[in-house]
Formats: sequence, structure tokens, C-alpha cells
Amino acid sequence: MDDIHIMSLVELKQRAKAHNPPIKYYYIKSRFELIQILTMKDFPEQMKIEKKTIIELRKEARAKGYLNVWKMRRPQLIEILYPSTNQDNHDDDHAKKHNNPKTGEGEEVGV
Repeated sequence: MDDIHIMSLVELKQRAKAHNPPIKYYYIKSRFELIQILTMKDFPEQMKIEKKTIIELRKEARAKGYLNVWKMRRPQLIEILYPSTNQDNHDDDHAKKHNNPKTGEGEEVGV
């Protein structure tokens, strides 16, 4: 097996193109990124999800009992099948309250 670290970018892209499982957007990745990906023993879950086609996602959703999956777009399917844990944008009661600078509570902030 060739040493992947001495390969040119073109050779790395050829190897990435033939890689199984396929590497998404291999043709726009940097040399460093390609080396990192090609040396992985197993892809992270996020990379596996990104590679799934809409047909695969629909089959998965139907198997889990979701209805009308044929109407959903890819981002919607990914969200219901693999809900994100990062929901920082939502307003909720657990959000920190801002201190009111007029009442002197703003002095606690060290800037």
C-alpha cells in the first residue's frame, strides 16, 4: 500500500473517488482533509448521514412509522430521523436572564 502522506492531491482525489464507502465532495477537499478522511478506520456518524440519499432516508422513515415521507425534503427527513441536539436558537424558560444595567446588576460582568 502506498504511503498516503506523500501522494499528490490528484492521486488523493483519485483514491477518494474510488473509496468505499464514497466520500462526499472529495473533489473540493484540501489535501489535508483528504488524508484525514482516507486514514479513518470508520467514518463519523455525521458523514454517514450526509451520504444517504433521499430514497434511503424515506425508506428509513417509513420503517420507523412516519407517514407522508414522500412529501418531505431531505433536511426534514434528516431532522426527524436524526434530531439535532443543538437547539440553541429556541426561546425557552431555561435561558439566562440579562442583567439590567440601570439597576446596577451589570457590574457583575467583568469586561
